[in-house]
Amino acid sequence: MAYIKNIWYAAAWSSEIARDLFPRTIANEKIVFYRTESGEIAAIEDRCPHRFVPLHLGKLKGDIVECAYHGLCFDASGACTLNPHGDGKIPRAARVKAYKVVEKHSIAWIWLGDPESADADLIADFSVLTDPRFQTVSSYLHVAANYQLISDNLLDLSHGQYIHPMFANAEGPPRFEPEKDPTGHEVWARFSRPNQYPNKYFQMLGYPKDQRGDHRNYMRWSAPSLLLLDVGMTGVGRPVEEGLSIPTSHLLTPETDTTTHYFWAMSRDFRQADAALSDELLRVGVAVFDDEDKPVIEAQQRMIETSELMSLNPVLLQTDGPAVRARRVIEAGLKAELAN
Repeated sequence: MAYIKNIWYAAAWSSEIARDLFPRTIANEKIVFYRTESGEIAAIEDRCPHRFVPLHLGKLKGDIVECAYHGLCFDASGACTLNPHGDGKIPRAARVKAYKVVEKHSIAWIWLGDPESADADLIADFSVLTDPRFQTVSSYLHVAANYQLISDNLLDLSHGQYIHPMFANAEGPPRFEPEKDPTGHEVWARFSRPNQYPNKYFQMLGYPKDQRGDHRNYMRWSAPSLLLLDVGMTGVGRPVEEGLSIPTSHLLTPETDTTTHYFWAMSRDFRQADAALSDELLRVGVAVFDDEDKPVIEAQQRMIETSELMSLNPVLLQTDGPAVRARRVIEAGLKAELAN
């Protein structure tokens, strides 16, 4: 499967990378991350060019990675700095690929393509993760499915009525609002439940169960698969600022063609000092995906095996529109890279 190279992928939460060798596969590329002595994140190919042993099995000495097999050393630029054998001459081919990494919004972002083209201003806006007006809980999940299948799931929130008891509503699936003027860079999926009683989720958050209100789920998708859900509930016809807001970040990074790194976070602008609520949101967030979404998506992957979903001519519903547009954006990006 092909992946867009000149684009930013979420590689890790910043807190995951420290002064040790941290391996992670991204879009089928095996990479080892570490922090230099100055605190910067380095990322190089996780494969020694001598006998192809993973470099993460070696040692970090200062800012140098020493291969565990024969002691060849590599710096953050990917250059070999030491050959401890024979005359010590370093072969011209003794180097590994180095990657551009930046930290923003508490996330380490990686650029798989030409480092000279990497512009941090192109990173999608997830500033809510570090906004002091919000309290945030975050986690990481590993999913045995293609990243676009998870994106499809998130862009069609009508499924919540059927596989998420906490999000179900007695009045049925939410109302889907077709996008009138779609852009070429972002995709929006808007689902709402105006003038309804709160589901169990909003009751847990503190919305009165006997009070009707307007419930919104507005999902923003940015390539390659970075989603921010504006979810909240307020009194009927009242401004968003008066109600509960809990923006939720979903950062999907392909590991392989059939596995995905899933970074997610819930941020809230209410009950910020309530540590028990933070613990409960973290528990619920993991449980909802692990016990409800994940089994369905992984079963879907097993059923289609390595086929590309759209090649199987699936039946499409109106609510599939945003997911189909997102797939088309990815396809267009791949074609543009190949043309260049």
